Amino acid sequence: MDSDNRRKDFRIDITLYFRWKALTVEETELLRRGMGSTLLKRKEVPSPIDEILKQTAPGSREEQLYRSLQLINNKLDFIIDNTFLESTESQQHQDKITELSGSGLKFLTHEKLSLGNFIKMNIIMPGTFQYQVELIVEVLRVERRGNISEVAAQIEEIDETAKDAIIKIVFQKQRQEIRREKQIQGGQIDG
Repeated sequence: MDSDNRRKDFRIDITLYFRWKALTVEETELLRRGMGSTLLKRKEVPSPIDEILKQTAPGSREEQLYRSLQLINNKLDFIIDNTFLESTESQQHQDKITELSGSGLKFLTHEKLSLGNFIKMNIIMPGTFQYQVELIVEVLRVERRGNISEVAAQIEEIDETAKDAIIKIVFQKQRQEIRREKQIQGGQIDG
């Protein structure tokens, strides 16, 4: 049986941009001791929008309004982080993801990585309320093709909200692919 058939999560081909940096020796040690979540940014103070959302009825117009405000707020946080705060991060690289699942991903890079390297990623996730997710992955495979490497990595540390955002985008893309296949096989069917 092919190893791709044994995967527990559905994988999609996708292009997402992200920034990453290799973990330091100290950060890697924290991850190995089960304290990897301390390396991810945490909201110290909950957003007032998040607090109001807890009190709204699911599916209501009020919830839709506050979800829209939440998305705008997350995008503004992203802009602020990338404009003012990211300049303090040294050794950051920017690349693109080509394949994604709830447990791992593949990406292309010009940088040299080795098996077992741990890297922290900030992925831009358009179409989700979170907009940007942060996670830590371990490099499982590196295939060099000229001056570019295709890197396969397994997610080692991620918070539940970020994982939900990834799973949501994977399911959306999977549904689109299924619809496209049905249209190709049977011609367009009006519903």
